[in-house]
Amino acid sequence: MNILMIDSRRANYVDAGEYPRESALRPYLLEVTSNPSDDQLAWADGVVAFHSVVIDKPLIAKMHRCRALVKATIGVDDVDIEALSAKGILLSNIGSVGVEEVAEHAMALILSAQRKLFDYAADIRRGGWDWRAHSGEVKACSDTVLGLIGYGATGRALAHRAAAMGYQVCYYDPCVERCVEDIAQGESLESLLSKADVISLHLPLTPDTRHLLNDRFFSRIKRGATLVNTARGAIVDTDALLRALKSGHVSTAMLDVLEEEPAPPQMLIDHERVVLTPHAAFYSKQSLLELKTNALSALLGLLRGERVDTVINPGCAQVEEKGYA
Repeated sequence: MNILMIDSRRANYVDAGEYPRESALRPYLLEVTSNPSDDQLAWADGVVAFHSVVIDKPLIAKMHRCRALVKATIGVDDVDIEALSAKGILLSNIGSVGVEEVAEHAMALILSAQRKLFDYAADIRRGGWDWRAHSGEVKACSDTVLGLIGYGATGRALAHRAAAMGYQVCYYDPCVERCVEDIAQGESLESLLSKADVISLHLPLTPDTRHLLNDRFFSRIKRGATLVNTARGAIVDTDALLRALKSGHVSTAMLDVLEEEPAPPQMLIDHERVVLTPHAAFYSKQSLLELKTNALSALLGLLRGERVDTVINPGCAQVEEKGYA
């Protein structure tokens, strides 16, 4: 079997020499590149593609032998699933890798905004030493309503952490009828927006959620709310967010993901009430290892015809005469 790993040009998940092309310990050949050639794409029986690698129709057309592709992410919004399926190529993601890390990162951003840590640090760097040197209101966790938009694995992991600290947690997710742990209250979107002091995003990027946070959305939130995004950048309309920051509808924006990665608008970088982290919420030493291990394991399982629970398009046309499992 021939396996091609397409690494991210901007994130660089694979270390040099990490995957030698041939190894006595495995019965397959493996090549790593961030710029796949036509020959490599035609050669591969299976492909692992990392974050920010776009799998579009022109790329898929060059995959003449490929039977399976694993996106080493949770989201597959940058994959042309229809084109893959039409070519008989199974698609899988890596499931829930990094869930705890993302929840912890979101919690850290929330606490940093709530306790005004960046305001205080900036004041001290300027020579100050004043506990009043902050913008907005400082509230205790128990007086703060945390609204989660999306209540999947990451939303639930954050809810557990926040509830333990005393936050009043509510969520909006049309796919989740009730919180069985009784740590969060389901709300309509309108109700959540009207009461949440902090809004944290935990939903996938789809055509319906792209720019969900637009001018109309921000006009409905509780004035002075904090926005936290560790989900997908394009869920937020950046221009609308900047207008909401200017109007005061949003007091602080804590963003790990942006539509414009890796070159966010200078206005966001320079904004005194915006904190950016470089799409790092998923990361720990262990989660990065699991990400790569799970991606390769899923691909090998698909190529061997084994059951893989994270398949996205199980009903795709598979051509028996080409030996597809």
